[in-house]
Amino acid sequence: GEVMLGQWEFQVGPSVGIEAADHIWCARYLLERITEQAGVVLSLDPKPIE
Repeated sequence: GEVMLGQWEFQVGPSVGIEAADHIWCARYLLERITEQAGVVLSLDPKPIE
């Protein structure tokens, strides 16, 4: 689960090698465009290790 109410998470895959990198790049691009139109703040910071 997410820590804050406003957090969302989605997953990309399954994919391997270069295809995995392509999927991540496309997903991040789409997220940037969608959040830009919605006026929402996007953070791509990794989950901290506990």
